[in-house]
Amino acid sequence: MGLFSSKNTKESSELNAFLGVGTEYKGKLDFVGTVRIDGRFEGEISTEGVLILGRKARIEGSVRVGQLNSCGEILGEVHVREKAVFEKTSVLKGSLDTKVLVVENGAVVEGTIIMTQGAAVEAKPKVVSANFGGGAPKPVAREIEIAKTGSDDSGA
Repeated sequence: MGLFSSKNTKESSELNAFLGVGTEYKGKLDFVGTVRIDGRFEGEISTEGVLILGRKARIEGSVRVGQLNSCGEILGEVHVREKAVFEKTSVLKGSLDTKVLVVENGAVVEGTIIMTQGAAVEAKPKVVSANFGGGAPKPVAREIEIAKTGSDDSGA
């Protein structure tokens, strides 16, 4: 296990880069593996790997990652291919698209969330209809049969 190893990732992979508290970066960040940010970042982050945000992290812009584990703040558009975890100190203001979402009590998620289904789960369409006073209900084509039990007093 390396000096910058992270216990927050599924595979405990070695940390490839680290932007510490007090660090400010503007631009585009593309990486392989795992990166931890504790400072401020403005721009675009893109990877198939893991992004870890510490409590002091503040991201403004577009984030497209394989996995996300956030304790910090994100302002912008976030796309997570596998799993997004927002721990109790995290804040997201913007949009999120992910397959799996974990939000701890205390985290703030403000904006739109789209959860896509995994490949193993087949979508089964559900038909739902409602009439909110838009007109008279349509008549039923046939009467519904009611099952009789031995406790009926009707004598039928």
